[in-house]
Amino acid sequence: MIGRTILHYRILEKLGEGGMGVVYKASDLHLGRLVAIKVLPPGKVADPERKRRFVQEARAASALNHPNIIHLYDIDTADGVDFMAMEFVPGKTLDQSIPRKGGALKDRLNETLKCGVQIADALARAHAAGIVHRDLKPSNIMVDEHGLVKVLDFGLAKLTEPVSEELAPTQTLGASTEEGAILGTVAYMSPEQGEGKKVDARSDIFSFGSVLYEMVTGRRAFHRDTKMSTLAAIINEEPAPLSAEIPRDLERIIARCLRKRPERRFQHMDDVKVALEELKEESDSGRLVGVAAGPGVIKRRRIWPWAAAPLLVLVAAGAGLWWLRPKPEARPPRLRPIPLTSYAGGEVQPSFSPDGSLVAFTWNGEKQDNWDIYVKPVGPGRPVRLTTDAAEEDSPAWSPDGRWIAFGRLLPGKVQVLLIPPLGGPERVLAEGKPNPQGGLGWSWTPDSKWLAGPCLGEARAEPTGLCLYSIETGERRRLTSPPADWIDSVPAFSPDGGRLAFIRRTPSSSDICLLALSSDFTPQGEPKRLGLDRQRAAQLAWTPEGREIVYSAREAEGSTLWRIAVSGGASPQRLAFVPEGALFPAISRLGHRLAYTSVSFERHIWRIDLGSRTPGAASAAFVSSTRSEGYPQYSPDGKRIAFESNRSGDYAIWTCDSDGANCAQLTPLDGPAAGRPRWSPDGNRIVFTASRGGQDDIYVIEAGGGGLRRLTTDASNETSPCWSRDGRWIYFASDRTGGDYQVFKMPAGGGRAVQVTREGGRAPSESPDGRLVYYSKSQLGPARWKLWKVPVEGGQESEVLPGFDSPDAFAVAEQGIYYMAPGDPSGKSSLQLLELASGQSRLIAPIEKLASGGLSVSPDRRWLLFTGLDRTNFDLMLVEGFR
Repeated sequence: MIGRTILHYRILEKLGEGGMGVVYKASDLHLGRLVAIKVLPPGKVADPERKRRFVQEARAASALNHPNIIHLYDIDTADGVDFMAMEFVPGKTLDQSIPRKGGALKDRLNETLKCGVQIADALARAHAAGIVHRDLKPSNIMVDEHGLVKVLDFGLAKLTEPVSEELAPTQTLGASTEEGAILGTVAYMSPEQGEGKKVDARSDIFSFGSVLYEMVTGRRAFHRDTKMSTLAAIINEEPAPLSAEIPRDLERIIARCLRKRPERRFQHMDDVKVALEELKEESDSGRLVGVAAGPGVIKRRRIWPWAAAPLLVLVAAGAGLWWLRPKPEARPPRLRPIPLTSYAGGEVQPSFSPDGSLVAFTWNGEKQDNWDIYVKPVGPGRPVRLTTDAAEEDSPAWSPDGRWIAFGRLLPGKVQVLLIPPLGGPERVLAEGKPNPQGGLGWSWTPDSKWLAGPCLGEARAEPTGLCLYSIETGERRRLTSPPADWIDSVPAFSPDGGRLAFIRRTPSSSDICLLALSSDFTPQGEPKRLGLDRQRAAQLAWTPEGREIVYSAREAEGSTLWRIAVSGGASPQRLAFVPEGALFPAISRLGHRLAYTSVSFERHIWRIDLGSRTPGAASAAFVSSTRSEGYPQYSPDGKRIAFESNRSGDYAIWTCDSDGANCAQLTPLDGPAAGRPRWSPDGNRIVFTASRGGQDDIYVIEAGGGGLRRLTTDASNETSPCWSRDGRWIYFASDRTGGDYQVFKMPAGGGRAVQVTREGGRAPSESPDGRLVYYSKSQLGPARWKLWKVPVEGGQESEVLPGFDSPDAFAVAEQGIYYMAPGDPSGKSSLQLLELASGQSRLIAPIEKLASGGLSVSPDRRWLLFTGLDRTNFDLMLVEGFR
C-alpha cells in the first residue's frame, strides 16, 4: 500500500494495525493536509460482518463532533479498497505513553487526571448521542504532543439499548447482536460484556475504570496468563488494591467505575467527568485530600490522637455554625427549550427511544399531504419515514426494549394499532375496532414491553370510552378502566416501575389525571384515584424517570402550558416556567434527562367583511394583523373603537384600536395576567374580559381608558367568556364551579354573588337585543362540535336554536338576527350565515376562505362584521436538555 494513491489520498507510511483494520498515514492531494487512512485488509473484506462493523464505525464516528473524538473526513470505496479518511493526530497512543515501571507518582497522577477528564468528556458526548464505544482501551486513545486526547475506533459502537438483565436478542441500528456474542478486547471488557449480556453506556464506564487503573499503576486491572482466565477475573474477582499513596478520592472513583453490577457504578459518564474535574482542580491547587504542599505531591498524613482532639472541637463547632447559618435558596438549573424540528408542516407527538438518543414523531411531511410516523436523531440528522400508507397515522410510542414503535392508523370507520421496527420494516396489526369520536388515541408500554395500553377498540360505539391492555405476543385484550357514563379515559402512561397507570378522565368540558394501582401482572387494584388539578384541563401527560412526578399539558385562557405535579398528592401543580405558552404532548426520556414537547403557535388575524357589498364576501380582507396573533374583536357601542386580544407584546393582553384599525395600543398592564375575550360595557366606559394567572381563569374588568383593573371572580374554579347584559346591570359568564360541564352564570356588574342560568351546560353567553333571552353554545359529539341554544334570562326551559358550528364563540347576536360561522368543509373553508329570527331560516352572507376561530362582532351601523381568521398553525418539536 505504501506509495499507492487511493482516490486523492497518497499512502505514505503504516501507522498501526488492529482487529478492525490497518491504519496508514496519507497525504490529501486535494487539500494539502495529512490524514489517517483506515482500510480493511483485502482478505477480510469478504467477511460481511467485519465489513458491516467497519461501516458502522464510520457512521458512528461521523455523528460525533467533539475536540476529544477523532474527526472523520470521508468514507468511500476505490479499487476494491474500503477505507475512511480521518484526522491525523501526531503523537502516541496512551498504551505507549503509560509508564510501566518507576516514574514520579506526581507526574503520573497529573497526567491521569488531565487525560481522564478529556476521555470522560468524549465518552459523555458519545453517550449523549446514543453511542457506546464498546472497545475502550489505551491503544484506542491518542495523546498528541500538547496533551490533547483523541478517542479512536468506534468500530464496535452501537446505539445504546435499554438497561436489562435479560439475555434476549437485541435490535440495534443496522445490526443485531445476539446473546453470547462477545465483542471487544478482553482485558478491558465489562463483566456483562464478557458474559454476552446487553451492553449500555455503563459498560464503557467499567472499561474507563480499567484504563484509569492502568494509568495510575502502570499495570492492567485484570491481567492473567490467558484470555479465558482474564475474562474469569473480570467477572468474578476484584483488582489488586491501589498504592496507599493514591488519593482516596481517585481510588473511590476508580472503584466505583469497576463495580461488577452496572447499577452500582456511576450511571452517567458526565458524572465521572465532573468528579475528575473537581479532583484535578484540588490537585492543581494543592488542596487534594492527603496531599502535601505543592500540587500533585501525594503523602498520607497520620494524625495522632492527642493532636486530633483540638481539631475535632474546632470541626464540631464549625459544623454547628454551618448548620445554623441561613440557608441560601437553591438556584434552579438554567433550562431553555431549543428546536428539535423546524420542518415545513406540523411535527407533533414526540416519543423517545429508550436511551433518549432518537425520537419518533408524527409529521404531515414537506408537502403537508399526509400524517405519517418518522424517526430522527436528537441533534443533527435527517428524519426517516417509517410509514407510507395513505391513511393518517399518529401517537407513536417507543417500546422500552427498543424493538417496536406502536402507533395508530385512522381508517374509514375504524382505528388500527400497529407495531413497526424503529428502522422501518413490515408492519404488524395488533388490534383494530371502532373508536370513540371524542376519545383520541395514545398508547403506553408496560416496562417489560409485553403489553400495550390504549383505548378499547370495539365494535360498539359505547364500548371504547375506557382503556384496555393488549398482549404483544397473543393479541389478548384485557379491560383496565370503565369510566362513568359521559366520561372518557384516554392517553394512558405506565409509571416506570409498572405499578401504576396514569391517564386522563374527561368530558368535553373538564378533565383530571387519574392513577390506577396495578398488580405485578398489570391487573387493576381498586378504583382509580383523581389527582385533582384545581380545575385545570389536562390534555397529555408523561412520567418523570424516577416515578415521583407527572408532567402534563393543561389548557389556560389562551393556550396550553406544561405543569408538573407530585403523584403522592398534597402539593399544588407547578408550572414549568422555562416552557412558553403553547406546549402540548410532553415526552421525557428514560435516560439522558431530556424533555420534548410540541410547540404550537397560531397566526390569527382579524378580518373584516363588508355586509353591504353586493358581491358576498368580495370585500373580505385582513383588517388588524401583526407578526403575532390577535383575535376576538369587539366593536365599541358607538362603533369608533375596537377591543381585541393580542400577544404582540409577549403574553396575551387586551388591546384597542380605532375603527379603521389604526392607533393600536395595549390596554391591560404588561405585568398583568394573560388576558383575552374582551367585551364592552353598554356605555362604552369599561371592558370585561377573561384572564388567567396560576392556571385558573377568572373574570376581570378595566376602564376603557386604562387603569382601574379589578378581579370580579375569586372562586376556586374557572370562569370565562364574559359579556354584559343590555342594561349594563349584569355580567354573564361561563363557569365550571358546579364540578361538571361549564354552565352559564350571571353576577352583578360590580361583582358579587353569581346566579346560575343554565342547568344542562353552556358556554359563550350573549344576551338578546330585547334583554329577554340568553344565547349560548353547548358542546356535542360529532364533526360540528357546538350547537347554539337559548334560555330566558331568569332561567327555565332551554331550547336548541342552531344545529352546529366549529367554535363556541363563532356567533354574534345582532338586531337583524344571529350571524354565525357554519362548519368548515374538509379543506378548512367556512361560510358566514345569518339566522333570521323572524323566519327561523338561515341564508349565506359570504364564503370564508379560511377557518374562522371565535369572536364575531357586527358594527353598530350594520355595515361591517369582524371575525378571527386562522391563517396558519405552526407545530414544531422542542427539546430541553438537563431536565430533571
